[in-house]
Amino acid sequence: MKIRQFLLKFLEKYRKFMYGRYGTDELTYALILLSVIFSLISNFDKLWFFYLISILPLAVAIWRILSRNTNARYNERLFFLKIISGPKSKLKNIKNRIRDRKTHKYFICKNCKATLRLPKGRGKINITCPKCGAKMIKKT
Repeated sequence: MKIRQFLLKFLEKYRKFMYGRYGTDELTYALILLSVIFSLISNFDKLWFFYLISILPLAVAIWRILSRNTNARYNERLFFLKIISGPKSKLKNIKNRIRDRKTHKYFICKNCKATLRLPKGRGKINITCPKCGAKMIKKT
């Protein structure tokens, strides 16, 4: 019973301490992951300087978590998400292509370079690009 009361008091003090602070977001998690990766690399022989490098992203992550300037942290988060969205969407497209490889075939429109997804096993079909209206005949 005393342990439970102690934990409740601790959580209440933690809530009061964190009130008005930014907390964690995707950028903070990425910085912590980067720190862990550098820390793991530092375990190899003669790569001790990676340990020193691993402290920097961890310090920035802690600083972001405890920061009271939420507008600046939010803008940093938006900039990070803007940068990471390109590679993230390309990885998602690759994942979808791998998932659909047995049931669908992908084509690229020659005019507008749009990706067209068509079901397999339909033989030669007449395709109209939904973006530019170009017509082509492809074998699925």
